[in-house]
Amino acid sequence: MIVRAAPIIGKSADSFNRHQVIWKRRFVAHFGLSVDSAVDVWEIVQEWFIAVGLKKVCFLWALYFLKVYPTESTAASKFNTSETNWRVKVKLAMDCFQQMEEIHFDDRFENWNHLEPSCYVDGTDVLVTETHPQDADLFSHKFHHAGYRYQVATALGCSKIVWVDGGVPCGSWPDLKMVRHGILGEIGPNEKVAADQGYCGDDQIMTKLHGRDAATRDHNHNLKQMGARHETVNARLKDFHILRGLYRANRNDHYRIFKAVAQITQVKLRREPLYSLDGLLR
Repeated sequence: MIVRAAPIIGKSADSFNRHQVIWKRRFVAHFGLSVDSAVDVWEIVQEWFIAVGLKKVCFLWALYFLKVYPTESTAASKFNTSETNWRVKVKLAMDCFQQMEEIHFDDRFENWNHLEPSCYVDGTDVLVTETHPQDADLFSHKFHHAGYRYQVATALGCSKIVWVDGGVPCGSWPDLKMVRHGILGEIGPNEKVAADQGYCGDDQIMTKLHGRDAATRDHNHNLKQMGARHETVNARLKDFHILRGLYRANRNDHYRIFKAVAQITQVKLRREPLYSLDGLLR
């Protein structure tokens, strides 16, 4: 990994041990994760990459694509290749990432034995290109622009994503509709998920309560702590600039991109875990 990455980040492989701080900063800036986490992901996907004729350097191209989201001409220039070759290799790499299965809903009960709630769910919007004429079904009130919506659920007892769903038009899929068509159909009869106020209106969802008694204050405090922790997951997903800015390619491919980033982020969380809720909940 070091040898392949060195010319991309502008450092020699021999300098890795001497200049680890610079290496770490540049590697993350180019590829969105640490050297160790990149090796972890490569060990999962290498068989699929090799099967379609992709080398390790193409794996780094794919990470660079997700992290930086350059134009094809910029990427072709940086990697001294043609735009066509870049496009073909990155598409094949995204196909390989689709085979990753690192997110498991049953993990919501790892180090956590509560049913109410069993996990925390929240939505995140991403920008996509407008249609002409504009389509109200795509309208995201967050961005005042066309967008796709996803829902991500995180475990509360461990540092894991346990659910990813979506890739649907923001305007026609409000949070509550989306959760009812998704994660609520997978939980047990006595189980609830926690969420913010955008999910009020369903008995299977725990949201903030009104009141000033001690039990209500504790309930709201706990939801606030869970929500704050979950926001760090959304932030880590959008460490990859392809989810932060406008997605310029075919909207129908966007779910594949989001899934790839989510799977890679899941692996990244093994070495860079979320903070624990131990001691924060009442």
